[in-house]
This record gives sequence, structure tokens and C-alpha cells, in this order.
Amino acid sequence: MNSRDSEFIAGLFIDKGYKLVESPEKADVVLFNTCSVREHAEHRAISNMGELLRTENQKTKTTNQKPKIFGIVGCMAQAMKERLFEYLPGLDIICGTGDIAVLPELVESVEESRDVKCKTWDKRRRTQKIIAVKNINKEAVEINPEYRESEKHAYVSIMRGCNNFCSYCVVPYVRGNERSRSPEAIIDEIKSLGGRGINDITLLGQNVNSYRPKTVGHRPKTYDFVNLLEGVNKIKGIERVNFFTSHPKDATTSLFKAMRDLDKVIKHLHLPLQSGSDRILKLMNRGYSVRKYMNLAEKARDTIPDLRLTTDIIVGFPAETEKDFKQTLDMMKKTKFDLAYIFKYSSRPGTRASLMKDDVPAEEKKRRHKILLDLQKGLSAKKK
Repeated sequence: MNSRDSEFIAGLFIDKGYKLVESPEKADVVLFNTCSVREHAEHRAISNMGELLRTENQKTKTTNQKPKIFGIVGCMAQAMKERLFEYLPGLDIICGTGDIAVLPELVESVEESRDVKCKTWDKRRRTQKIIAVKNINKEAVEINPEYRESEKHAYVSIMRGCNNFCSYCVVPYVRGNERSRSPEAIIDEIKSLGGRGINDITLLGQNVNSYRPKTVGHRPKTYDFVNLLEGVNKIKGIERVNFFTSHPKDATTSLFKAMRDLDKVIKHLHLPLQSGSDRILKLMNRGYSVRKYMNLAEKARDTIPDLRLTTDIIVGFPAETEKDFKQTLDMMKKTKFDLAYIFKYSSRPGTRASLMKDDVPAEEKKRRHKILLDLQKGLSAKKK
């Protein structure tokens, strides 16, 4: 999803007459599109942007060159807001996830006044909020720049935001509630991509299983993600359709049957487990049990021949005991995922888990992480 946002931002500027360059040194505008899912990503963004700002400050002191414009965009901007100006002296722009459509205008405003700009939405009222920005009154609207990084593959966002509020996850706070795009807009976009020779599509959503567009005209109230897959599968010129991500609590037999029967849909299901312990799953607010997950995985594999099943795992969640960890280990042995993305838990400010004591020592998280990684490497090797 961040990759698609970066591509979208690049397209906005290209449509305004800008061009992409190979390095920050050659750029007039330098934007970092950021992620807040893990603390390490935030630290890297601040460190890298800080180094660029220090270099630029030294350069402008010794030359008469026009100063560059630097901005932090995306989830980290939405989460940290004006605090980023304190961490990064010289930063010009902070732009949250819901406002990236006005980035070119923010840049133009900085060029005119050299005043810092911060534009984010207010998560409490779910309305747009403008801070220290003059003469910028447009709200973000649905626009789709034609620019795509690949000539054969394209990401297509079908929805934004998340309503699940898993206790460890910052996404609902920085991307807002779920908003599903209309199927007509999605189908038209993919038809246009197909007409340009792009034949490989990945549909994106924080939880594609909860895709529910507003009822319009003849469209039934029950229109859902399976209906969308059926529509995309009919589009001429499209040869492959993939999607991310499915939430286990909303995964259905009808989805598995659609994956089996629709010839263009890739037989790959990413179904995040996160933990093999019912106690930890409850603390995570995941909405399903280990038994339900196992039944889903078995049903998916029984329904879809040659299914590739992948997952996400978090180790070291608050209060995770050795018993909880071994249950996750046993679950992975039983399920035999084709691939697993395994992460060490890190507390995210504003989430419910941030109020829990982060009581699993770093070294223990590292040990558990390595055990699961080694197990998955062996399982993946056997699968291949």
C-alpha cells in the first residue's frame, strides 16, 4: 500500500510538469513516504532525512543555490504531526495519509513563502484539518495519475483504512476508518491499465474481505469482494489478479471458491496468523481462535488446488510466555506455510497494546524470532 502511495505521489508531480531524478542531490523536492507500523522504520526515516537536511544546510551556507524543499509524507507524518519539525529542523512539509492529493500545492506554497506546512486529518472528527497553510482550500478527491512504475504490473487500491483495531496496530489511527472505492471506478481504472498493456494487477486493501462499497443504482446491497473479483476477472487484457490482505475473521468459503474458479486469480492467499496462542490472539483483538484459523487454512487448501498460503507472525507480544510461543511454533509446524513474515513486537504509541507492559526482553524476542525464522526456512525449502 505504501508502494502504491509513493507511485501515486510521483504521478501527481509528473502531471504538474516535474520529473523524477535518481538521487536527492539532483532533486529540487525531496519527499519521504513513511510507515509507522514498526518503530525501526520511523527511526530510519528520521535518521536519513536528518542527514539530508544537515548536508543541505551546510551547502546553502556556502552557495547561492535555491534551497531544496524537504517533506515527510504518509503514516509517520499523520502519527507524529508537528513534532517532526522539532526532530528535523529545516523540514518544510508534513503531509498525512489523507491529504497526499494536495502535495503539489503544499510544495508551491512553500516555494512562495518558505513557511513550513503541516496538513493532516483529525482522527477524532474524521474531518480534514489544515495547520499553518495559507490559500489551500481543496480537499483530497479521488484522482488517479496515469504514472506507473512498471509497464506490466500495477497496484490498484480498492479501499482505504481499517476498522479492526488490532491492539498492536497503528493503521486505523493513521489511515482512518474503512472507505471502499466504487467497483465502477476500480473496473474503469483496471480497464484503462489493460489498454496500456498492463496485464498483472494486485488489488490492495488493509482487509480486502471487508470490501463493501455504498449501494448505487442497480448494484445489490450485498456486493462484496468476491463480486469485485468476478468483475475484474472478466476484463480483457488482464491475465493475472492477486490481492492483499485477507483477515482471517472475515475470510469465507465463497472467497476460496472464487479463487479456485476464476482463471485469472492467482492461487495465493496471504492470511496473517500473528500468534498460535488463543490467549495472545485475544489480547491482540484479532477476532478469531486458533481452531478457526486452522479450519480456514484446511478449507482453503481443500478448495484451491496448489494453493500458496503465506502469513504474518509477531513474537514477543506483551505477556507472551514460553508456553504461548511454543503454541505458535507448533501451529507453524502443523500448518506448514509456504512463507511467513516474522516480526519482533515493538510498541506503537496510541495503540491499546502500548498501555500493556512490554515485558518480553529484547534478547528473548530475538531468540524466538530466530527459532521461527529457522523453522520457516526449513519448511519453505521442503515446499520448493
